[in-house]
Amino acid sequence: MPRALTARDRPIDAPRLPAAVRPATGIAAFVAAYLLLDWLSFIHPVVAFGVTPWNPQPALAIALLLLAGQRMIPVVLAAVVLSEILVRGAPATPAATLLASTALTLGYATTAQWLAGSAGPRIPLVSRGDLVRLLGAVGGGTLLTGAFFIGTLIASGYAPPGSAPRALLQFWIGDCVGIVVTLPVILAFVDRGRLERLGKSLSHPETLAQLAAAVLALWFVLRGPPADQVKYFYLLFLPVVWVATRHGLGGAALAIGFIQAGIAIEVHGSAYESHTVFELQAEVIALAVTGLFLGVTVDEREHMGEELRQSLHLAAAGRMAAALAHELNQPLTALTSYAASARRLAAAPAESREPLSGALDRVVGEARRAAQVVRRMRDFFRTGSVDLQPTRCDEVARAVVEAMRADALARGAEIRVDAAAMPVVLADALQLEIVLRNLVANALDALAPAPAPRTVVIGLRHDGGRFVEVTVRDNGPGLSPEARSRLFEPFATTRAAGMGMGLAICRAIVEAHGGTLRAGDGPGGVFVFTVPVGEAADE
Repeated sequence: MPRALTARDRPIDAPRLPAAVRPATGIAAFVAAYLLLDWLSFIHPVVAFGVTPWNPQPALAIALLLLAGQRMIPVVLAAVVLSEILVRGAPATPAATLLASTALTLGYATTAQWLAGSAGPRIPLVSRGDLVRLLGAVGGGTLLTGAFFIGTLIASGYAPPGSAPRALLQFWIGDCVGIVVTLPVILAFVDRGRLERLGKSLSHPETLAQLAAAVLALWFVLRGPPADQVKYFYLLFLPVVWVATRHGLGGAALAIGFIQAGIAIEVHGSAYESHTVFELQAEVIALAVTGLFLGVTVDEREHMGEELRQSLHLAAAGRMAAALAHELNQPLTALTSYAASARRLAAAPAESREPLSGALDRVVGEARRAAQVVRRMRDFFRTGSVDLQPTRCDEVARAVVEAMRADALARGAEIRVDAAAMPVVLADALQLEIVLRNLVANALDALAPAPAPRTVVIGLRHDGGRFVEVTVRDNGPGLSPEARSRLFEPFATTRAAGMGMGLAICRAIVEAHGGTLRAGDGPGGVFVFTVPVGEAADE
């Protein structure tokens, strides 16, 4: 007998049966459902072996053993014995009936254990690997169960051995189609999330159209003689593929179950030869495997899409953190400098404290700017939005020069603006300032090894077109070919203390405004970006 699953074997995400299923009432409900399914599917039995072309009740037994553990083997055995007596009339001797029922029960338990594996069941089915495991367990388990069952009947002298191979094939088809069609439906109902999604889709007009397509396809295939039904069976693939691509594995399982129920009803109420019924059921196996694989592939794709969205959110958060660290460096440095000046002024004699107010004003101004940078950069990396307002590029450039003049003088450099009358552009003034500050700071760093005079020029030009062109040029050594090849890659930097985010952030901001940023041709270092002209320029 297969080893029973322990609590340690069962994964924490495996669903457990509700409390109502564990006591006697739940066991009675299982037995009643097993008997009902066996009675509904007991059609066209093969003489002597009692093999039928469609057996959904093994799926119910396997599901119980999967969800409640193999301590339910006696319950399954009782249901099988009662089914042999009440539904099939127990044509064999009591000993043969008990042996055959035991063989079926052990086969179901082996299939369930095989499907569960050493780590416990993977329920719900979430990947193609899970589905391959299920189909492999069902295909091999039903073959083993059929060999046990038929061998037991032959060994007891109830059935002749000559027809065993054909009976085994028919047993395999009947149990395979019953389990492959029914077990995914049961597992879909066990998966609460998948069941909720299916419930929400029932009222959708497309779902009603899919149901109508399935009914129409069933009517067209089953309206003719049995030979034509086998011939036109491929039409039933169309609604199953439609449902699987829209609703995933859960929808595919329900669609296949619906089609199987329609075929069973037609076969039950009509005169069919047994071999024709088994041919139909063999085609149902192909339909079920195709639909289930397509459905689980759709589920996998949605799951991967969700993981990708989460990864993109994490990447955006990482870029935002790096951008904030990069952009807050300047105002925090200025805050530290102004606060230190204010502290020195506060310690000076009273008659020397007049500049203190100005230093404190600068502290407040830089603190407000830092808050604005945090807010705007957060909004930009979270939604990609920019606050486009009519803005004068020359005024922004002069503000940047004024703010960075002291740093430039400390490095022995000069910054100036070269601009004529400029039209109004549509831009986020703060983000435009961030771009210019980054480019000017890079230019000042590049000037460190250059001889005097060291200059940085912000040039603005408008040739009457749709864009204003802004150029930041220095008379330093320029860019090396290696640096130029990786210029705008995140975290690529030539400075020991650099983060490598400045140019990547600048390009993202400029492109969000509808412009472009590139490295121009020397001599020296040259960066050029464009900003679209605003409507106010035409007024």
